[in-house]
Amino acid sequence: MTDQPTPEELNPEGISIEPARTRRDPAGTLSMAMVVYIFVNLAFALPLVIFPSAYLNLIGLDDAVADELGGLRWVGAMLLAWSISGIQVMARPGGKAVFVTTGALQLTFGAVAFLYSWSIREYYWDLWYQVLSSLLLTGGAVYMWWARMSGRKLLKGKPKA
Repeated sequence: MTDQPTPEELNPEGISIEPARTRRDPAGTLSMAMVVYIFVNLAFALPLVIFPSAYLNLIGLDDAVADELGGLRWVGAMLLAWSISGIQVMARPGGKAVFVTTGALQLTFGAVAFLYSWSIREYYWDLWYQVLSSLLLTGGAVYMWWARMSGRKLLKGKPKA
């Protein structure tokens, strides 16, 4: 025999008792948001840095236009720098609230620009790229804002309560 009461003894009416849901750790949420942020930036940065003309051709731009825009390698380099900064935030999030807010704004503005371009049919690449980019930027922005709000104390350098 065990000294532990049976479930019937604890709950004689037979009512189902749900275990209390544990809150997600803000540090885990913030880390996952930073992984998403890094991924989104790298998804745009690496092709632009490594093979800009071929990348622009792949997403549906004409060869001549892709060759003209091939000089956009610097945009990829800037996005690559943002990705590296995201890794630094993951390593030491305390005091990095401004960076996380700026990253959330970056993805938000990118999403708004893509969605606006889509609404007025101002894109010159294939529809699959417009849809995929819009989803990546919108989803990343929403997740970054959520992680920013849930990890406020951690980002300010305050210990978890």
